Amino acid sequence: MKLSTRARYALRMMVEIAKLTNRIDDTVSLAKISDVTNISRRYLEQLAIVLKSHSLIRSKTGKGGGYQLARPASEIPASEIIEATIGPINIVDCVLDPDTCPMADDCGCRSVYCDINSRIVSSLSDLTLDKLAEKHRN
Repeated sequence: MKLSTRARYALRMMVEIAKLTNRIDDTVSLAKISDVTNISRRYLEQLAIVLKSHSLIRSKTGKGGGYQLARPASEIPASEIIEATIGPINIVDCVLDPDTCPMADDCGCRSVYCDINSRIVSSLSDLTLDKLAEKHRN
């Protein structure tokens, strides 16, 4: 499985928000996130729309405005961020939709694919944003 740029950048963005907002009322601007991550502000704006629509971040307008996590970092798994940006984690189409393959019922490999997919989802679900941010604090 290869993570798309969109998923990787969303994770980086969320990690920076977690790192830069210590208190519940702290916010961070996209300009600051852009400076720290080297992701263009325009790309971050697109990601912010998606992450906001999935209730992962929220924005504050006006003086001192910016973005903050919608809930504690300890409650946001990496899997949720990735799935918000690219959809369900699915290494092979037949894992989530057996009807995509006429051999799904008789395939000796499908159970292996399902096991791998399950382990990936489990690992990403166990890896919360606070753990990611803690690993990369300065």
